[in-house]
Amino acid sequence: MSKLVSMLQQKPTLIVSLPANSRELFQAAVEGGADAVKIHFNVEHRASGTRFGSVAEYEELLAEICGSFAGPVGAVAGDSPQKVTPDELTRLAEAGIDFVSLYAHHAPGWLLTDKRISRMMAVSGDYADSAISAYRSLPIDMLEASIVPGNEYGTPLNVRDLLHYRALVERCAKPVVVPSQRSLKAEELEALLLTGVRGVMIGAIVTGAEAQSVYDVTCRFRRELDHVTR
Repeated sequence: MSKLVSMLQQKPTLIVSLPANSRELFQAAVEGGADAVKIHFNVEHRASGTRFGSVAEYEELLAEICGSFAGPVGAVAGDSPQKVTPDELTRLAEAGIDFVSLYAHHAPGWLLTDKRISRMMAVSGDYADSAISAYRSLPIDMLEASIVPGNEYGTPLNVRDLLHYRALVERCAKPVVVPSQRSLKAEELEALLLTGVRGVMIGAIVTGAEAQSVYDVTCRFRRELDHVTR
């Protein structure tokens, strides 16, 4: 079992999705209290407006991150099935990546049976209920609830979102992680946890792109998560 799956089963978890692959942002997230960190490869990232290159382009940074952080490190491996290759996954596994995170429609079929790294598969708002229910029986370890339409990124969290997150929890029977597609606030963590989600992943929309803001926001969410779960 991966570190992140084990962590999600034991306690509500704070994941920081770095807005760029950099040593400074990684350190800011860790020092701010992140339980887990996620980095990106082979992606044009809509939320942050950033391009991320291949694993080989970040080889030294990847080795440093995985070697200096005891918590789970995850990776978005690509934004299309063509970009997620066996060679890239081998590089990630050998570096010590704990989990890969990507939309199910960006994941090549062979990834479902590759046992080297655990899988967090994201669903968007247009996935059918039957597809969500299929998570129960397929070897997918975690569900990422990326259900907010792109034209609503950065808008406030609402109760309808919470109803949808609860429905995902009930249907999939796997740990559900909510990314910050909305402008999540630390004081909304308690409401999010009421839905049964096991992880909250804050990224560029909430943390900003500078090391200081990543640190400050991670600290704020860490304090609130500790408060509501003690």
